[in-house]
Amino acid sequence: MQSPQILVGAGPAGLALALSLLKNGVAVRIIEKDARNHVGERGAGVIPRTLEIEHFLGVADDVLKAGINMPIRHVFDPNDPYRIIKSQPMMQEVKETPAFPITHGIMLGQWHHQAIFRKHIADLGGTVELGTTLVGIEQDESGATAEIVRTIDGAEVKEKIKYTYIVGADGARSTVRKVLGLNFVGETREEGMMYIVDARVEGINIEGPEGERRASLYFFGDRKKKMAGLRGTARPGHFQIVFAGNEVDITTLKARGDKEAIQTLLNDITQRTDIKITDITWQNEWRPNIRMAERFHVGRVFIIGDAAHAHSPTGGQGLNSSIQDSFNLAWKLALVVKGHALPALLDSYEVERVPVIAEMLKITTNLFNRVFSIDTQQALARAEASAASDPYDDLFTRGRKLFQLDLNYRWSTIVRDERYAAAVENAGDVYGVEGHDLRAGDRAPDAPGLTTLTAKNSLPPAAPVTRLFDVFSPSAHTALVFSPRSAGEAQPLLDALRGLQAGLFRKVLILPAGTSHEGVPFSDVDIVFEDAEGHVLRGYGLDSAGNAPTVILVRPDGMVGAFARSAAGIKDYLSALNSRFRSI
Repeated sequence: MQSPQILVGAGPAGLALALSLLKNGVAVRIIEKDARNHVGERGAGVIPRTLEIEHFLGVADDVLKAGINMPIRHVFDPNDPYRIIKSQPMMQEVKETPAFPITHGIMLGQWHHQAIFRKHIADLGGTVELGTTLVGIEQDESGATAEIVRTIDGAEVKEKIKYTYIVGADGARSTVRKVLGLNFVGETREEGMMYIVDARVEGINIEGPEGERRASLYFFGDRKKKMAGLRGTARPGHFQIVFAGNEVDITTLKARGDKEAIQTLLNDITQRTDIKITDITWQNEWRPNIRMAERFHVGRVFIIGDAAHAHSPTGGQGLNSSIQDSFNLAWKLALVVKGHALPALLDSYEVERVPVIAEMLKITTNLFNRVFSIDTQQALARAEASAASDPYDDLFTRGRKLFQLDLNYRWSTIVRDERYAAAVENAGDVYGVEGHDLRAGDRAPDAPGLTTLTAKNSLPPAAPVTRLFDVFSPSAHTALVFSPRSAGEAQPLLDALRGLQAGLFRKVLILPAGTSHEGVPFSDVDIVFEDAEGHVLRGYGLDSAGNAPTVILVRPDGMVGAFARSAAGIKDYLSALNSRFRSI
């Protein structure tokens, strides 16, 4: 492995980046200022695109096993606190398709989510250094020196170590961001403050269908004055309780912090005495902090996740956007550190992520404004009192757009699409629209139903591969070479891919169903598939592309880097990456 890079912060963003780098053969040092691993549910909603990323990272099976389905929201009658007047799903029901195999999110407490990442990091030889704080950074042309304070047996030990790159994933109060002198542009609001408690609770539970692992979210009280929301978690009997409203005395709750005060407030709001808190595991106040850093990197130092952007929880985009930050940066950092690309490639992290985060802040802030406006509160109260559906239902149901499945980087300086004369110059609808034509910069679709004609020993790694999502790798580009009529017609494109360094590209030849296998250049590719069910043809828009052989270059983050129809198109993409992929 290369000399370690240092990651500051062991939350979801830092751990996702660490795991991605380790899978790329890049050693990392992970430091965390807290003396123990994080506890608390915090960002518990995991959307479909994040689950796809975690599939590529090899953690999805553990995450899905530990998580539960998205909750049903139940609203109790203020005049009869034992009667439910409304029940509503929290996520839009979207049918799975061959191109989109994951369309349902899950709930998993952040503490548990992070534990899964730490296990996989440990399996690759990584570890988190707790009680270790970054206090300063000095940069020059050759690297960045981190000034660190470690607590060992109660004593502080100072050290200075030079790294090639430093990444700050140290939260909204980021030391890294402050040391860089970056403005955290935005606002902190007083309205909409909440007090959040993770606790074991007895006396409330609504069973779903037999065998279904689903959380429930229970709402009590007056939204404007005093409201309590209790959300079930993946741990039976454990709930996250949110208190909000103008008459909730958050200052006193924070000062006292005892079970009795919280139980008294819960009784007051619910008008019930059978809902009992038996244990509190974590509690804190939350206030709306809506901000984005003016830059996401300076020199050899980067910021990701909450260190780069803070926002309302409405929409459930925070943890998910943070993991996407990490997955976007990791492969680029790995290529540069290992000498396969010039440092200029790293500029594309900010180019691609800033417009996405700006749009995410706009979406979540709009939802927040609507949820906490007086007019909305009054309308919701009227609708819920009458048990009627209302035009505000979308405030509590995450629509497909928030699944981030159509998120794109079409405007990026490092994507190429040879099928179009003009490049996309400006970021448009970065969250995309359902049913769009696939272009470079979009998410690469899955395609199941593949028949393997041949595969080299290094691929597939386990059971026979029958889908593209099991070919894509966080440590390599995947070159999908599609030849619509015969394998021989793809030879000029395969020749253009020849000589690329082993391990950096997986070369996959895909033949339509019924195509002759005669003359297939098995030695030039890692795997040959027959598109037996036509999902590659349709999912990648190749059914309307004429008879031209096409290469789709899928990046290690699962996004389409390029559509190329010629050797020149392939070369143009590799040049855009500032790459050194050729064998020497």
